[in-house]
Amino acid sequence: MPFHLPPLSRRQFLGRSLTGGAALLLSRHLFAAAARPADPHSWALLSDSHIAADRAKIAREINPTDRLSTVVQEVLAWEKKPAGALVNGDLSLNSGEPGDYATLAELLWPLRAAGIPLHLALGNHDHRENFWTALHQDKRVTAPVGAKQVAIVQSARANWFVLDSLDRTNVTPGVLGAAQLAWLAKSLDAHADKPALVMVHHNPGTGGNKNGLTETEAFFEILRPRRQVKAYLFGHSHRWSVVPDESGIHLINLPATSYPFDPVQPTGWVMAHLETNGARLELRAHDTAHAAHGHRHHLQWRS
Repeated sequence: MPFHLPPLSRRQFLGRSLTGGAALLLSRHLFAAAARPADPHSWALLSDSHIAADRAKIAREINPTDRLSTVVQEVLAWEKKPAGALVNGDLSLNSGEPGDYATLAELLWPLRAAGIPLHLALGNHDHRENFWTALHQDKRVTAPVGAKQVAIVQSARANWFVLDSLDRTNVTPGVLGAAQLAWLAKSLDAHADKPALVMVHHNPGTGGNKNGLTETEAFFEILRPRRQVKAYLFGHSHRWSVVPDESGIHLINLPATSYPFDPVQPTGWVMAHLETNGARLELRAHDTAHAAHGHRHHLQWRS
């Protein structure tokens, strides 16, 4: 379920900061970012933040709050303010408690205060109703496919199609459903004039993997013949990789903002810069000594 958090006005920011971590929000990076114009072609990509209501909570030997806070400060300090940030699911630590989303909203406020809109999707560790309730003051995208929500985020060089693969909270596999797949096909056909970048929380369920997207083949049957589809971005597996599939669609596995399942995998976030015929992705790892930190992938869109 995508959820749009628009930039905060100055009045909203000052009012909320009194009750939501002013020490974090009032930073030099925030005010510097707020003063800069946004680069319409740059996007911050995050996934699997796993935030708990308790900011001191330790999960798998790390503090997810500290890690997301670090990412927020790095995005604010980037030389060009991104046009927006997309957060690809598993926002909550485990079962989508209301307090998890309240803390998440506080941690993300500096981005909004700097004028960066946010687009959020849910993963299998999220709870749809608790999320809506916790963020009721902000904009819920109108749902064309029932309880699941989808969104098209348009930009000058590409359209982002953000889907909803949450089936049941704390149940691992992801489900899109027939209605959402039909909406995707129709919407891609209606927006064939620009590259399409499709974002889903769940990774492909292929090669015997039963914990990914259950309708992977049906999903690819929609993506592959539509040549405007250039990339499928996902999280869920807490890995970082960029590989093309057999049709030339780039499969982009976003790293976890929080913890890795495999200790050799980096955690962090990705800055994406959209180009006329491709994109440049740069990994920003928490561990700056990691071999993948700062590595750039230059992607060429399939024709």
